[in-house]
Amino acid sequence: MIEGRQPFPIVRLCLLLTLAVPWNASGFDKDNLEQLRATNECSRCDLTAIELPGISLSEATLKWVKLTGANLADSNLSDVNLYGAYLSHINLNGANLTRADLRGVNLKWAKLISANLTGANLTEADLLLANLTDADLAGATLTRTNLMRANLTDAKLSGASLTRANLIRVILIRANLATADLSKANLSESDLTLADLSMANLTGAGLWNANLTEANLSGANLTGSNLRDANLTAANLTGAKLSETQLQHALLCKTTMPDGTLNSSNC
Repeated sequence: MIEGRQPFPIVRLCLLLTLAVPWNASGFDKDNLEQLRATNECSRCDLTAIELPGISLSEATLKWVKLTGANLADSNLSDVNLYGAYLSHINLNGANLTRADLRGVNLKWAKLISANLTGANLTEADLLLANLTDADLAGATLTRTNLMRANLTDAKLSGASLTRANLIRVILIRANLATADLSKANLSESDLTLADLSMANLTGAGLWNANLTEANLSGANLTGSNLRDANLTAANLTGAKLSETQLQHALLCKTTMPDGTLNSSNC
């Protein structure tokens, strides 16, 4: 070091370098935002971490858009086209997504509490660990959708199509799945306590080690389903279609059988 010269403070150097480089705190492209506002279309745009709560984007075209970590809570996204979009960690609590095209969308860790998804198409979407508490998915299409470990407590799924959906370890406490199509869906180790599965199609479904305590399965079609180690304590199977063989390894305690009799063999 040259005598008499003070070392340049490291903190000041870092500050100067920071100011010299353009930086967007939210991470999104401002030009993309202007395009969206002007045309209601922004396919393949980068809107990462954008803050747009309460915005109206009804019928917008947002195919393959990046909205990772964005906040669109309470927004109107009815009839929006989000095909193939990246929406992981997004906040869509209370959002209106009726009839939205969400095919192949990445919704891992998404917040969808009390969201309206009636009639939405979520075919092959990924909702790993998503929070859909109290969400309305009545009549929605979730064919081959990944919902592994998602929270669907109090969710409304009546009439929904969940054919071949991955529902392993999903929380479906008090969920309404009446008349839903769950054929060949995997519900292994899921919590369906107090769930309404009346008249549901569970043909070939995997219910291994599922918790069906006090669930309503009246009139459900369980032909070929796997109920091994399933907990059917106080469940209602009145009029359900299944064989005695399917129940051989299930837990039956105060269970109402298809013929209306009570079975407490495992109490």
